[in-house]
Amino acid sequence: MLDFLRKNLRKFAIFLWIAALAFIVGGAYLFVRGPFTMGSNTAIQVGNIKISFPEYEKAYNNVYKFYVQLLTQLKGGNFTDEDIKKLNIKQKTIDMLVNRALLLEEAKKEGIKVTDEDVLKAIESNPAFYYNGKFSKEKYLAILKANGINPKDYEQSLKISLYIDKLKQKLFKNVKVSDKEVRDFFIKNYTKVDLKFVRFSAENFKKDVKVDEKVLRQFYNKNKEKYRVPTQVRFEYMVIPLKYVEKSVKITDNQTKRFYDNHPNYFYVPLRIRVAHILLEKKDNMTDKQLKEKAEKIYKMLIAKKITFKEAAKKFSDDNMTKNVGGEIGYVTKDMVLKKFWDHIVHLKKGEISKPFKTKFGYHIVLVEDIQKPFERPYDKVKKQIKQYLKTQEAKKKWFIVADKIFVDIRDHHLSLKQAAKKYGLKVETSKYMSLKNPLPPFTSQMVQNALLTTKGALLGPDLSSSGYIIYKMMDKKASYIPKFDKVKEQVKKDYIEFKSTQLAEKKAKQFLDELKKGGNIEKLAKKFKVKVESVKGLTKFTPVDRFPCSYKEKVMEQIFSNKKGYKSICSFKGSYYVFEVEDKRFDEKEFKKLKKSIRQQLLAQKENEIVDNLIAKLKKEVKIKINPKL
Repeated sequence: MLDFLRKNLRKFAIFLWIAALAFIVGGAYLFVRGPFTMGSNTAIQVGNIKISFPEYEKAYNNVYKFYVQLLTQLKGGNFTDEDIKKLNIKQKTIDMLVNRALLLEEAKKEGIKVTDEDVLKAIESNPAFYYNGKFSKEKYLAILKANGINPKDYEQSLKISLYIDKLKQKLFKNVKVSDKEVRDFFIKNYTKVDLKFVRFSAENFKKDVKVDEKVLRQFYNKNKEKYRVPTQVRFEYMVIPLKYVEKSVKITDNQTKRFYDNHPNYFYVPLRIRVAHILLEKKDNMTDKQLKEKAEKIYKMLIAKKITFKEAAKKFSDDNMTKNVGGEIGYVTKDMVLKKFWDHIVHLKKGEISKPFKTKFGYHIVLVEDIQKPFERPYDKVKKQIKQYLKTQEAKKKWFIVADKIFVDIRDHHLSLKQAAKKYGLKVETSKYMSLKNPLPPFTSQMVQNALLTTKGALLGPDLSSSGYIIYKMMDKKASYIPKFDKVKEQVKKDYIEFKSTQLAEKKAKQFLDELKKGGNIEKLAKKFKVKVESVKGLTKFTPVDRFPCSYKEKVMEQIFSNKKGYKSICSFKGSYYVFEVEDKRFDEKEFKKLKKSIRQQLLAQKENEIVDNLIAKLKKEVKIKINPKL
């Protein structure tokens, strides 16, 4: 599923925007193994703030709902609970709640006050609750009811948001962005660069490397640690998978129907239109009029059937993500594309081609390939999926408790893993030898480290892995050692050739750069060094190109865009050295004026986000955070 999302996000890169993702932040917390002393109803404790299980469940369901709606739009409702599981919604929910609690507590420490009048004012100023230009209490209550939200819960959540908003206002009071910062940002990120480069590959120098027994032994002696075999351990273990717990969970038809009735948005599939498009971007020295004329010319060819849409996309489209597949984008919904794009396709019929229209990306010509009307997935079609989801959620609450009960039984009654496995209907397995650097599934580096810090036969766990909770014992430990030369001779030879050929490639590249900096011509020098000159036109900081792989390196791009025309340097990528020269840098004043306001807002938001992120990082060090293992 993650691959699917990445694939589609790249595919829609020209105009896809899912801004809601921005509110979710990453992170990780240490799950405290019992006994847990916060109280049976406390899911998370941040300083003095306790978040109950019902509060966590509500937040979890909101985050879950967001992703379900996203996946519904992308896949038309055809996704599984396994897809959702891979998105790690639980951790995202914990992170969101922890960060919110930290900021709330900090706001109160700063003496910030939020009154009931402040909450009422915020509610009454929300246009969503207006009717005939005025606040309507009836509409307010109706909207909350339609979304399954209790007014008290909404007002409490709004109060917390106001606390945090006031804290941010205080933090951001003196945050400003100067004209110079805006201009410098544009120069660094939107200036277009033309450059020429040559490549020296280590592969081409391998034939020049001389190898004999003596040099290989010398290389081995200097790099012995590279061939060290680390300490290795082997485990006897058993896994308590989630399905083991699910077997004991019963979900009734009433529960599934109630979930279906209470979450209508989960099962609503909006209008979806399958489209292909041709995008024409503005090139250097091309006017908008010329670009429009080009688009209209292509449109007339399509209408006259002088060329197929796929052929036209491959030949004319500037969208490198879709042109090679005939402009194919796939199904889109209203929330997935720019409003202007949607407005131009929503009234078209299946098989119809739009007239050229303009967005901020250029001119589009769109073919509507299919239309799927909005619908609600019927209960009988999703009943099984809902039942499995509810069963999984209930099992997750009991999972650690079940695993810990088995662990305690083994420990207190001195059972062997085989005896425990037989008693609980589980399976005992034996792992292969593994090291801290290369743990073998289902074990993690942390589990191996835990074992290395104990004695042979010690009972460990239950630790959560990709397969489930693991209870394990270390069966054996092999001490670290360095193998003799004869045992690793072939690997030493391979490493030596790789090392020397890379050195030779780097040496040649540096010689080339030295002569280039002394005033040499890159084409003439290329002939002398027997390498090929390649070029990149219109390179920007956000558009790396495969043929110049150094463009994927942030530091290299920073150097290129921070220096002037004529800048010469060297970079490396996977055994090859690239010598490049910046031929031209173009500052587009018109483009700058267009983007000036949005860049200022972007930089302001960036500064504000940094302030909040730094504050949260600081508070995490100062405030005690506990996560209930039941989560």
